[in-house]
Amino acid sequence: MLSNNRHIIYLLSLFLFIGCSKKSESPAGMLEKAKTEISESKFTDATQLLRRLVEQYPESPEAAEAQYMLGDTFISAAKDFEQAVNEYKLVVGNYPESRFAVNAQFMIGYVYANFLNEIEMARKEYTRFLDLYADKADSGLVQSVRFELENLGRDLNEIPKLRHITS
Repeated sequence: MLSNNRHIIYLLSLFLFIGCSKKSESPAGMLEKAKTEISESKFTDATQLLRRLVEQYPESPEAAEAQYMLGDTFISAAKDFEQAVNEYKLVVGNYPESRFAVNAQFMIGYVYANFLNEIEMARKEYTRFLDLYADKADSGLVQSVRFELENLGRDLNEIPKLRHITS
């Protein structure tokens, strides 16, 4: 009888452990852990965790943010700007109604203009931003896009509002 009780206690402990470990594997827990890993410069671990979150919980509220964070991580940590654009495009395509899609569409144009120097692609993506999100986005972001469109391909010295930066 004693061994039977130990067996029951063991099973209950196992279920409790599994239940607790699942909580840390919730989308919110995964996102928080990825943010911590990024702050500790563990970019590979963070990227793997963010990908797993998006794959396992694509319908969760955290998935759009995780996908967006992938784009940011490829810019800041890996300096892989083309991959960053691909990650941001996934945000816009898979989560078009999220606030992260608005920012992702802006970032697509921004990366093309400022990192990849692909002016026509930047123009196309900024215009797409205005078409999709001008009525949803923060007015400051919309103004930034319009400013970028007016000044694409121009040197800072050619833009009166920005001359002070280069002097």
